[in-house]
Formats: sequence, structure tokens, C-alpha cells
Amino acid sequence: MTTVRFRSALVNLALAVTSAGVASAQPAASLEDLKLVKTATRVTVVDMQSGRFQGTIADASESLLLLRIGSEIRRFEAAEIRSVHIRKEDSLVNGTLLGAAVGGGLTSLLFLDNECRDDPVCYKAVVVYAGLGAVAGLAIDALIHGTTVIYDAASRSQRPIRVVPMTGGGRRGIGVMIRF
Repeated sequence: MTTVRFRSALVNLALAVTSAGVASAQPAASLEDLKLVKTATRVTVVDMQSGRFQGTIADASESLLLLRIGSEIRRFEAAEIRSVHIRKEDSLVNGTLLGAAVGGGLTSLLFLDNECRDDPVCYKAVVVYAGLGAVAGLAIDALIHGTTVIYDAASRSQRPIRVVPMTGGGRRGIGVMIRF
């Protein structure tokens, strides 16, 4: 009976940890919103010809973005910009702590079994698996590199409601797509 409770608790904890959702930020609605980006933060501007320019935002308005690249400033009209990206800065500490919590937390479920409470081997197992979890979390966090889109011109130009005719196979109809 204790083994069934242990397995049930282990499965429930594993499901809770793996099913946590990840929030995604919405890109800026206009170029002017990019003024909120810290002045020392490096961004990548992708133009309509897929050219990539890295620098810091000097100024931004509804129709213009000024990007500081080294000692010079490059002007981008709003119509020239496809997207603006920012590098995701991620601390290794959160991966290490999460890995230690998962490794040690899952192993501490052994204490649900009455035979493990007085056994020093169980205490050592919790410490060892917490350490292994911390190393695994650190390694996974170190391998994650990426960028986040903070401005996307394509999302501004697409209409929220789209109606298209559908024909084929002797049938006719209307397709409706709603974006939100």
C-alpha cells in the first residue's frame, strides 16, 4: 500500500513539474515602444532584405528607429524594418536551483515510505540526487541561448480578421480566420 502511495505521489509531482506553462511576451506595438529598452541593451535589427544590424537603440519614434552601431548612428524607417530582436539573458542560478529542487525533491519522496525515515542512506541519496539535479539544471541552462522578438512589423500589418473564398471539388464557401 505504501509503494502505491509513493508511486502516486511521484507521478503527481512529475506531472506538476513538467506541465508548468511558459509565458511569452508580446512584441512591441510600435517602434516608439522600443524607447523602453534599456540604453545599454544590444539589439538586432532585421531589415526587409534580411540584413542584420547589431547595436543599441539611440532613439525611436512611430516612423523611425535610430540604432547606434559602434560610434555611428544608422537610421531605419519603419517600412525598412522587418523585426527587432533582443538576446535573452538567463542566469545559471535558476537552472541550478530548479535542478537541485527537482532532484532532491523527487528523492525526498522516499521518506513517504516508513522504512526510509531512520535509514541514513536515504538522507545521503537526497543529497546526492539534489547535487546531480543541480549539475543537470546548470548544464541545461548553460546550453540555452536565444533571442526574443521585441518588435515584429509583420504582426502589425496583418489584419485581425481575414475572409477568403474557398472553392474546389464542385464546392464553394468562405473561410474566416480570426487572430488574437
